[in-house]
Amino acid sequence: MSARSSAVLALKRNPSTVRYCFDADAEPGVLPRALELLAKRGLVPARVFAQADADLLSVEIEVEGLAGDTAEHVGRCLGEIVGVRQTF
Repeated sequence: MSARSSAVLALKRNPSTVRYCFDADAEPGVLPRALELLAKRGLVPARVFAQADADLLSVEIEVEGLAGDTAEHVGRCLGEIVGVRQTF
């Protein structure tokens, strides 16, 4: 499994909180596409952090109330977004 298609997993503060972290091209559509994955599931992020540096966009999105299988699915989908370079 390549880094591009791996789950964007993160630190769990409790069993239902997941933080997705990824680096992407600093393009205007990357962050909205990532947030759309959550919105389509009726989820509102608890926290979003994005920082652009030259051509790199570093993003952290924290979501509460996700079941494990949903969290993994969303992570895989984030890794498939055009422009996402690395997920971790």
